[in-house]
Amino acid sequence: MSLSFIIECKYIKILSDKGEKSNLQNNLIKDQTQVGIWQYHRYLPEVPLEFRLSLNEGNTSEQELDPEIFLKREDQNPTGSLKDRGMAFLISKASSLGFKQFVLSSSGNAAISAANYCAKANLKLKVFVSVRVNKGKLKKLEQMKVDLSVDQRPLTMATRFAKENNFYNLRPSINEFGSTGYQTIAFELLENQDRIENLFVPVSSGVNFLGISKGFKKFGYVPKLHLCQSSFIFPLASIFDHNFVQEDSSFASALVARQSPLKKEILQAVADSKGTGWVVDNKQTIQADKILKQKGISTSFEGALTYAAVLKARQNDQLKGRTVCLLTGKNYSNDTT
Repeated sequence: MSLSFIIECKYIKILSDKGEKSNLQNNLIKDQTQVGIWQYHRYLPEVPLEFRLSLNEGNTSEQELDPEIFLKREDQNPTGSLKDRGMAFLISKASSLGFKQFVLSSSGNAAISAANYCAKANLKLKVFVSVRVNKGKLKKLEQMKVDLSVDQRPLTMATRFAKENNFYNLRPSINEFGSTGYQTIAFELLENQDRIENLFVPVSSGVNFLGISKGFKKFGYVPKLHLCQSSFIFPLASIFDHNFVQEDSSFASALVARQSPLKKEILQAVADSKGTGWVVDNKQTIQADKILKQKGISTSFEGALTYAAVLKARQNDQLKGRTVCLLTGKNYSNDTT
């Protein structure tokens, strides 16, 4: 081992100990005159200033569980989920293109988010949700007086409604800009954590997963991406993880997509990052939720499932280096009182 190599390593450690920024972090420049995701507007497709909607989303905390595991607290967003990032950009962009009427099918969080952003800009929104929607989320939408339909086939009905009424369909997985706002999660992690080794993300349609991947790629570095799904619905994670028994329901009720238009892109993103997928059952989810609650953290079952995937990876000796677990939303009780 050469003397120059030893000196270089010691110099890198000294910089780290001093808390000085890496080249990755130095290359990331925020616009402090803007709020929310728009602080990173220079890395996003152009949206004129007057159309930029924000509820001060983003800038969520990264909570340390132990020296190697951090929670990215997306449940701290204004409406309680990471959907705020996606909707802030998507609705702003569509509005800048002249659209004023929107429709969306949702398992709950996206609808709550979209309703808040549309209300801020006085834009019309029609929402379709499933008859199996979380009752707490349904109550929230009803309280907001959203134009709401509960249907057996919300996705089909929203698509039909969009065509018949000339409404802009906010379904992110079929939209060019659906994943854009989620890139800012990667920007924040780069800014605050520098190089992480692993990122665990709950996946339904996978829009947020792809957005995060694209955000990292803009800076030439992508951690290992771990997609997490339930043992009830697992079209992507089961390609990687075979150690589970299929169940007939899941506490993680927002992970509903049995197929995704983005499947090919998602699997490519996993491969490019040298990541993998994890299937988590209800017992593992509940155990992880209990651990989080013991640490004073109340989050959605989707977040608990993702933390359970981290624990499963550790148990299988597949967790090396600094790891971030994405808690995507807050806990909505099914209690309707």
